[in-house]
Amino acid sequence: MEPKRKGILLVSGLVFLSFSFFEFLPAGPWLDASFSRGISGLIGLSLIYLSWFEHVFNEFGVVPAIEMWERPESTWKIVVGIGFVVLGLAWTAGNTSLGGILPEPAAMLLMLIGLLITYTGFYAFLVTDGPLKEEE
Repeated sequence: MEPKRKGILLVSGLVFLSFSFFEFLPAGPWLDASFSRGISGLIGLSLIYLSWFEHVFNEFGVVPAIEMWERPESTWKIVVGIGFVVLGLAWTAGNTSLGGILPEPAAMLLMLIGLLITYTGFYAFLVTDGPLKEEE
């Protein structure tokens, strides 16, 4: 059932994400179509994340506990680096001409994702090498 669920989550996430690039969604509660596009993009990214999580950790879930990581002592640096890259993409989407190509809420969604990735990496550091490390 899991491989089928991963595929369904991925495809439906890509469909919802693609809706955010077109302006045929109905206007949201404030008569603003960008709200509907943002919600569609957020749902799409959430479904893609759930598919990725199940692919990487071989279980359905949302929050990757540190115990699920293979080598958290070394991979937290990579996670923080990826978080900073996504934050840079968010800045680029909001402050350059690239923002005209992407949907309006793209910068905000990228900022949210980047912050969550960065915070997860910093938490892994605190638990494995930092002050929150449990003494044996």
